[in-house]
Amino acid sequence: MDNTPQHHHIDGSGSRLPRLWTRTIGELTLTYVPDAGVAMIPTRVYPASAEEDWHSHRPHMTDAGHLAMGCGALLVERGGDRLLLDAGHGRITGEDPEHFQHGFEHVRDLPESLASLGVDPAGLELVAFTHLHDDHSGWARPDAVDGRRSLFPNARWIVGAGELGDGVPASGERLAGERERTTSVADGTEIAAGVRAWALPGHTPGHTAWVLDTGDGRQIVAFGDAMHSPVQIPHPDWEVVLDHDRAEAERSRRRLIDFLSQDGVYGYGVHFADQQLGTVDATGHWRPWNDRTDAR
Repeated sequence: MDNTPQHHHIDGSGSRLPRLWTRTIGELTLTYVPDAGVAMIPTRVYPASAEEDWHSHRPHMTDAGHLAMGCGALLVERGGDRLLLDAGHGRITGEDPEHFQHGFEHVRDLPESLASLGVDPAGLELVAFTHLHDDHSGWARPDAVDGRRSLFPNARWIVGAGELGDGVPASGERLAGERERTTSVADGTEIAAGVRAWALPGHTPGHTAWVLDTGDGRQIVAFGDAMHSPVQIPHPDWEVVLDHDRAEAERSRRRLIDFLSQDGVYGYGVHFADQQLGTVDATGHWRPWNDRTDAR
């Protein structure tokens, strides 16, 4: 099922903003829960790139020459169990974009998206993060809603080892109830049936992908900001302006691309505009999921 809410196009172009979709893959039901869309300035997001490098990447760009990306979360269901991977951008207004953003546009706020699915955020007991940048932890932050319990008042937070550093930063909690509610897990830890941590550091010190076992011989990797766009697959040396350790981030990218090139392995890229689910094909490029050929 591919549910398409009403939405607008960034810059009025044909480049699609992220949209809500649900797919059942093996034992898993995956739902992409959109929060917003962003139009990026390509050479500022990827400072190693030049204007001419983008001529071959027009399918990922708006008519105005900006790189389309999205923000959101992934709802993972197996049997009666549910968990959420990342927590969207939260109350970011987009009124004061970063220097690498052209524009920020709300598609459908995550609370509204969850409501459309009949999901009560208070009923979610587990939220796992790829990392704690604001556009991934937004609705879990103390200021996400009134009351400082976040949109998910009963959830436990799971992060990769190293992401919390030495404790709560001087600027305050990044997650509501961070000290009491957060568990750090090591590489390889299974946090729920068929869901394990894969350390892919570099973008942040504890950046972690989540590997999902579908139960039918396939795997899906929710890889967060190890890559921000399909354009990085043929250009793994293109660092992102926000990478904490560029050399380590590149090593993690190359490991990820190698894994996604294997048979039966798919990736979920939260920022991949309207192509979040896919795999790396034999030519070394992103191939978006195709319901006719990939569904079983």
